[in-house]
Amino acid sequence: MSSASLWLMVVGPSILLVYAWVEVLNNPGLSLVDGYWIGRLPWVPLGVVISLAGAVGGLAGGATAIAVEGGWWRRILVVPALIGAGLWWAAALGFLPVARFIGPDPVTFAYTLPAAAGLLVLLPAAVLAALSLTPRGVPRPGVRMRSVPPTGGTALSPRRPLEGSEDDADT
Repeated sequence: MSSASLWLMVVGPSILLVYAWVEVLNNPGLSLVDGYWIGRLPWVPLGVVISLAGAVGGLAGGATAIAVEGGWWRRILVVPALIGAGLWWAAALGFLPVARFIGPDPVTFAYTLPAAAGLLVLLPAAVLAALSLTPRGVPRPGVRMRSVPPTGGTALSPRRPLEGSEDDADT
């Protein structure tokens, strides 16, 4: 799920970038930002929806995989990623008030505030999805291993073994 989400998080912004570039080519003198703000249908909403779908999948899949198999520092990274994305989605769905925005409309919210969508949803989702796909480091032999005490009567220990075992004392 995480690899498909990463793919969607690349395809969605690529659609937005290519369409902004097409607008720049059609209208000389415009910048890529101007081409983005023209926002013609159906390409811009399609790119935004694909990006958000990838972000939701990346957050869900990455957080689940990290919760099951991740190390302690990966699990710590899940918390701020989910909090940031949760705040963004709460605002996009109209639960948190945002100036000059009436929800619920996540596509319009992501289109009008692309920096917020990128920093609070896409970036954390990409980090979690990428971390869930990277293997955890294998600890070196000897990490977290306790030394085995030597048995009695060896050259390393001057102790002598017991004369008889405790099981023999009952008979």
